Amino acid sequence: MVYEIQKNFLLSDCTLLENLKKDNIPFRNSKFETFYTQITSNHSVKFQSFCNEFYKITKFNNSILEQNQEEKISKKKFEKARKKIIGKSIKKERFEFKFCSLKSYIDIYEEPKICILKIFFPTLDSSNEFKIPKDFKIQKELHHDLNSKHIVLYGFEYQNFDIEKYFKIIEKNQNFSLDF
Repeated sequence: MVYEIQKNFLLSDCTLLENLKKDNIPFRNSKFETFYTQITSNHSVKFQSFCNEFYKITKFNNSILEQNQEEKISKKKFEKARKKIIGKSIKKERFEFKFCSLKSYIDIYEEPKICILKIFFPTLDSSNEFKIPKDFKIQKELHHDLNSKHIVLYGFEYQNFDIEKYFKIIEKNQNFSLDF
């Protein structure tokens, strides 16, 4: 069994992509849309479009096994399923390229517009030794995989955090408690 080690980075903006394009780095570009019609702790049904192909993916989870059933469907079935959508659909554009011979993606989510750099490593050691260049304008490293089900249920937690705003709220409202 082959495993890939993946690191995810939240980019402060899309400047990295623009710079890579200026440097004529070859990309493979694709658009994705994902939405769910059922979500429970042990079962979910999601629909995904990718390069004008449409899929229904049913996922079963239990304490021992995770099983996915993927079925290619028509655009008509995809659009019919959209009527039963839970939350919003997730739309992103992916730019795939090689960075230092490593498979890499920049995913640009439509709403809210955030840019995620994903880099895949062949070994855990190579992942741990990797240092991201400062001019990539990394806002932070995300220490978990981006899960579309989580995003649909809870939104993007990676948006800019305005600490000044929260300090002002705390200054005005000093009668609060933190419960841990």
